[in-house]
Amino acid sequence: MTFRKVDIIFVVLALLVVGGVALLPSPRDRNPKVPANSAHQAVTMEKDCLACHVPTGARPLPVQHPKRQDCLHCHARVQG
Repeated sequence: MTFRKVDIIFVVLALLVVGGVALLPSPRDRNPKVPANSAHQAVTMEKDCLACHVPTGARPLPVQHPKRQDCLHCHARVQG
């Protein structure tokens, strides 16, 4: 099987696109980390976040925050 010049160009461009998408920052890279204080270290399940982060809680989420229930998908825990 012989490759034409156009085939090689297509493969190179496809690899560049896949590589570029892989290098995009994930939501976890852009969002604030979970604080390393004792209240947040005690959280074991994501639904526990809603004890404080509801409209009537101690630290309500901003209005523009997405209505999601999977907090640790976007907010990484601080290592250490």
